[in-house]
Amino acid sequence: MLQPRPIMFQTFSSCTLSLALFFSCTSDENLEMSDVELIGGEAPPTSMMNSPTLPQDASPPTLDQNDVEESLDESPPELDQELPDQELPDAEPMPTTCDCYAGVGQYCASLVRAYATDRGCTPPPLSGGDHLWSCAHSSDGVSVWTELEFCGHGCEGGELASADRCALHPCECFVRVSWCGASAGRHGEDNLNCRVPLLPEHDNDLLGCDQGEWVVLESCEYGCLEQATGTPDDCRPFPDLGEERWPDCPSTPLLHSGLHPEASDRLRCAGVTANRITQTIGSAPASAGYHASDGTANGQQYCAAVDLRTRDLSTAQVRSLLDQLGRNGFAAWYRQPGADGWPSNQSPHIHAVFAGVRMKSQLRGQVRDFLENRNGLSSHSIYRFWDIPVEVKALISELFGRHYTP
Repeated sequence: MLQPRPIMFQTFSSCTLSLALFFSCTSDENLEMSDVELIGGEAPPTSMMNSPTLPQDASPPTLDQNDVEESLDESPPELDQELPDQELPDAEPMPTTCDCYAGVGQYCASLVRAYATDRGCTPPPLSGGDHLWSCAHSSDGVSVWTELEFCGHGCEGGELASADRCALHPCECFVRVSWCGASAGRHGEDNLNCRVPLLPEHDNDLLGCDQGEWVVLESCEYGCLEQATGTPDDCRPFPDLGEERWPDCPSTPLLHSGLHPEASDRLRCAGVTANRITQTIGSAPASAGYHASDGTANGQQYCAAVDLRTRDLSTAQVRSLLDQLGRNGFAAWYRQPGADGWPSNQSPHIHAVFAGVRMKSQLRGQVRDFLENRNGLSSHSIYRFWDIPVEVKALISELFGRHYTP
């Protein structure tokens, strides 16, 4: 029986590779499976049993060990090639419900939907149109939207983005003579629960009624001047206070006790020194309460009125000082004995009221007199010593408007 002879070679048509052992085949001998001993006792593959035989004159090729190892070490080319990177399309993020984008509060549905379109979030599934929604945060921080009400007269944005509200119904025209637009609007909302239809476009204009309809009586170039309740409003005759007419004034210690800090600084800017001040807070009978305390500032009491001595000043110097005081916010008069309603037996001096702070009713009346060229006394007669410049009146009116209606 032919003994198997192991050799190492590459696969040819007449030989079969099994594991790492190769068997040479002869043309004149057929191997029986039982005659072949394989390492490890494994049976030869089926293909070996049917392998064709080599011709008689053919010699089996031989390969040395290095050739075989190199052949076995080689990997199929397709295994060494890296697969090209395949870019997968980005998955679209899931849409999220819009949050309380301006904080907890109330929102017009139409404004929320406009925000959602702009920011790519999903508006809450609530009724749209002229509805009012609320937005709050749950315990886990999630925005919770709730439908509040339908706005029969439309929904309007508030001063804050989270303070929208249903529009009020239009007011029936209630003006008898004339009313500043902004003031009429406040009256309608606060007292009648309605809105003036021409606002806010005409907040600073003069409004009135024509056969029950709201009309603009006059467009006010310098804004509208609100008067006391019961008195018709009017257009402001002077321009607003500007930086050029009201420059900064250095803040320094008080010239005199009883002065408001701002009034003290403005007196200094007007050229007034401490030794010229004769009275701030006082209770003299001749003062009739005009120099009583008006309040406190920085923990100290103050009076908006101040008296200045003038015995060392000429008439021209007095007028110049009045002008400087006026340009620094003081409604001021020269109390000349026997003139402009001042008793002849009283001392001469300048009486000045700083218009930019809170004050008692007597002093408010004096400031209003000043704006009308009156003397600020009980007679309310025309003041003739000094012709008050228009720009000074404008400045005093604007300062006084900080707290009161001029």
